[in-house]
Amino acid sequence: MNPLKFRSAPLLNHPALLSMPVIGAVIGVMGPFESYGTMGFGERVGHFALCVTLIGAMVMTSSYYIARRFFQGYWPVWVALCLDLLLTIPGAAIILGSLSVFAPDSLGEVHSLDLLWQNLVMMLAFRASSLLVSWRRIREGPQAASSLEQKPSPDEFTKRMPFGLRGERILALSSEDHYLRVHTPRGEALILMALSHAAPLMSDGFLVHRSHWVAREAIKSASSNSVKLITGLSVPISRHRAKEFRTWLDRQLPHSSLLAAG
Repeated sequence: MNPLKFRSAPLLNHPALLSMPVIGAVIGVMGPFESYGTMGFGERVGHFALCVTLIGAMVMTSSYYIARRFFQGYWPVWVALCLDLLLTIPGAAIILGSLSVFAPDSLGEVHSLDLLWQNLVMMLAFRASSLLVSWRRIREGPQAASSLEQKPSPDEFTKRMPFGLRGERILALSSEDHYLRVHTPRGEALILMALSHAAPLMSDGFLVHRSHWVAREAIKSASSNSVKLITGLSVPISRHRAKEFRTWLDRQLPHSSLLAAG
């Protein structure tokens, strides 16, 4: 199989975002890209802490929203690498801006090509870390199979949710290997649970696809082959569920114009 077609599920992980300044400071202490000899200790630490934080946040945020918007949260590696190439330019602008603050005297020694490839190296480092985390979740799936075999209770579902999202309305559920992405008005969570076990615990919703359940209140519009949610997410409708879904939606919202033709 072509490794570029492997898929991963990028997350918008707040602990990872908060760790970026620390990672950047550690990189600054090491002094890569000849910065050890051209910048002072404080300048290096400040520069790399700022760059890693901003570039890391840019990579994580754009990856999360593009994968969510166009690939139902689960995108191929080749798309991620194309995004990294595109982000080298704004990333380079971030580095130049940081240098103008922490080491303005070094700007004259900066070459465009060096800046772009150094920035690409940083991008690929972020991407490799993200892929390893995602593939580790996938690899742990078989070991977690025993946890999936036992049907959970509503309380167990709640306990698996992050504290900040417990009690929030569930807008949609999306299956990702052995994990379940839970969509709420305040954000998303990835928990260890099978969709086939979680969907029966929900109310006022429909299993539009073997990998997607949607709540009635989350539906913004629907066509013959997809449902668009109020969160901006678009999920597919399987062929054998399409007719039943149309009947269900008409029954739930008899005077609604949500269901588009085609």
